[in-house]
Amino acid sequence: MNAFAPAIQASLLSDARKGASLRRWSVRDLLCYSSSNGNDTAEGVESLLREVQIRLAVQHGKLSSFSTSIEEHAKAAGSDIERARSCLKSLMQLHENTYLLPYRIVDGDWRGLLEKFTRPNRKYVAGVFDEIMSRHGSAVETLADAVIHARGGMERREFGEQDFPRDKSVESFLHSRLMIQLLCDHYISLNKGKSTGAVSLGADMAGVIDDASTEARHVCDANLGVAPEVHIQPEESVGRHDFQPPPIIRSWLHHAIVEVTKNAMTSNVQKHSIQSESIPPGVHISFGTKIICSSKFLRIRIKDQDIGLTNKELAFGFAQSSSQKRWDRLQEQQSYAAVRQPLGSLGVGLPLSRLMLRVFGGNLDVSNNDGEGDASSGCTATLMISYDDSHIAEN
Repeated sequence: MNAFAPAIQASLLSDARKGASLRRWSVRDLLCYSSSNGNDTAEGVESLLREVQIRLAVQHGKLSSFSTSIEEHAKAAGSDIERARSCLKSLMQLHENTYLLPYRIVDGDWRGLLEKFTRPNRKYVAGVFDEIMSRHGSAVETLADAVIHARGGMERREFGEQDFPRDKSVESFLHSRLMIQLLCDHYISLNKGKSTGAVSLGADMAGVIDDASTEARHVCDANLGVAPEVHIQPEESVGRHDFQPPPIIRSWLHHAIVEVTKNAMTSNVQKHSIQSESIPPGVHISFGTKIICSSKFLRIRIKDQDIGLTNKELAFGFAQSSSQKRWDRLQEQQSYAAVRQPLGSLGVGLPLSRLMLRVFGGNLDVSNNDGEGDASSGCTATLMISYDDSHIAEN
């Protein structure tokens, strides 16, 4: 069908074996990768395209090995193996087609774009990075579908956080996807004139939290017809004259706050419905600095007032959702990159949010309140963002 198919397939298989050669990035490395450091040259852009290309190939290889785990669990669950296979096949096809985009510029017939790296060519290359992000955006949903089909009718309690798949290939796959998205977003942002790319320095944390909680309220109101109030309170450390926020990947932190806050809002609305209260209790968000083992973090705590958490492993289990309604991207005419799924659907929000924070040394945890503060019941989600911009992400 495609004259370049044999060459592309050979390149894909070859690149899939090069995972050990991938660069390990830190926030500091991202900040150093900019036009001021000469990385907007043809050589600099080619190296970034090449890395994205190899990462796509490595993910493709992971999908091949992941098929074995999927089939084992599908057989144990007595579910429809073909549906799980179909999802994985669709995902592998997506990776093959996406891999073609950087391949054509780095190795293929459009290499002249780099040899004459003029302004129009820069714009085209930025468009390629944007297209990679767009095509790759649905990968999490498709993987979740494969996992859900493989589980079939098995009890949700049988699957803990570490149980499916046992080799942690899901987490590895998601981590790789996040890095691909981040590298693409970083170059696109630099091309649009943002000097720090996808990294935000000196961000107004109250504004970041307010933007995310406002989005969460809109989602909650659209689905439940009501949205609890959000009370944002800086801690004492924020009021100090020397307070400076850490460097953040704003899109990731925004995503995590939205996911956690809409979960907290849903819990409060459910409690309000059970107790027949006229107004659902509010969600309380505080933020400040925290020193842990001589390491400094920005800490964001989001408290709800529901009955509390009974199974933390289940809360962070990939594709384990208590929602009775599955979200369909096409049916709802929504883009996952712009609008989160309604409240709960695929069960990917919390595990993906935690992974986003862990990539550069942070974390996301959830614990019961046990009578602490204004929220005498319910639980608190704690988001930690490291000040250490030299923390190197895994591959």
